[in-house]
Amino acid sequence: MNTKRLVKIKIVQLCLCLILILAAFAAFAPLCRAAGPEDVHKTLESSISRASKAGSTTKKWMEEREGLIQELQNLELKDAWTQFQLERTQRYLLSEKKNIAVLQENLAQAGKTRNTLAPFLEVLYFDLESHVKSDLPFAQEERNRRLAFIRSSLDDPDAGLSDKFGRLLGAIQIESDYGYSVDITQEVVENIQGGSEQVFVFRLGRLGLFRLMEADSHVQRYTKATGEWQDLSKPNIGELRKAMEIARKKRVTTLVELPVGSPAVEGQNGGKI
Repeated sequence: MNTKRLVKIKIVQLCLCLILILAAFAAFAPLCRAAGPEDVHKTLESSISRASKAGSTTKKWMEEREGLIQELQNLELKDAWTQFQLERTQRYLLSEKKNIAVLQENLAQAGKTRNTLAPFLEVLYFDLESHVKSDLPFAQEERNRRLAFIRSSLDDPDAGLSDKFGRLLGAIQIESDYGYSVDITQEVVENIQGGSEQVFVFRLGRLGLFRLMEADSHVQRYTKATGEWQDLSKPNIGELRKAMEIARKKRVTTLVELPVGSPAVEGQNGGKI
């Protein structure tokens, strides 16, 4: 409550007290002229008692009034706060409605994308699988495991399209990288006599796949056209050893002559790599 309001209340209280006193004197004036001192004294005491009671009642009423005013102010503050909360909630609901509309539109677009992308992933997988089957026979176990994993991912209804697409692209990238790398592995193969023999398998990107038999007895090249290993002439043994040493970084990179290229030139001396 501000100062001006307090001053007004005090003035009102003072005016009420003066009015009560004047009323009392107005009532007592005739009595003072007609009665004796004792009667006047009793009348004054009675009037003062009534005035005191009236003052107490007035004070109590003023206190109740101040309490009501304070309660009214509190209610006004609560009403203003409630109105503010209501307006903020309305703005929030309006924003949420807009977000819901955007989400619904995104879901519709996602449904269209899924219907388009799912068949596209199947086409990509078919091409990848066909490529692995028709490619040079290297790292077969690893590549087959990768294909099986991607196949299970594509068939998983709980997997997201982004995960499926990412795994498929990762496998395609690995297959692409094979064309720019060289690799040397050791394998045990069956020889002509029906026994087992240790060989070194040298992969030169996707240009050629060679294997050097045990004790450098002879060298072979895999022919995609026939799906078989073809024996090469003995001069190729030294060239293959040289290429393997370069791949192992045991020799400075130099010119190596090995038969690479299409089947039409397989009978020739070989290309330089």
